[in-house]
Amino acid sequence: MIRLTVENISTLPIDFIKLTFDDSTIAPAQQALTDGDLPIAAAYETEYALLMRPVFSWKSRDEPKEVKPGKKAVLTVSCLGKVGWYAVLPLSRVH
Repeated sequence: MIRLTVENISTLPIDFIKLTFDDSTIAPAQQALTDGDLPIAAAYETEYALLMRPVFSWKSRDEPKEVKPGKKAVLTVSCLGKVGWYAVLPLSRVH
């Protein structure tokens, strides 16, 4: 699990947060399926993993619906480890 703390520093409530994720294993897996060189069992497992086991997932329905001005909220992102991959999470600091 990855927990992200967001803080609303504006004077307006925040009622929409969009999180996007980039998984470096998706493109090679899709290419392997497109090439058609995988055995049937491996193709099934690869397709199942792409559809049913994303590396990052966020269940926004379980999170706060609004972040009031001056308040913080914690967002929880599920992170599934896969063999042969690593995550680089860019962090930036707002001054």
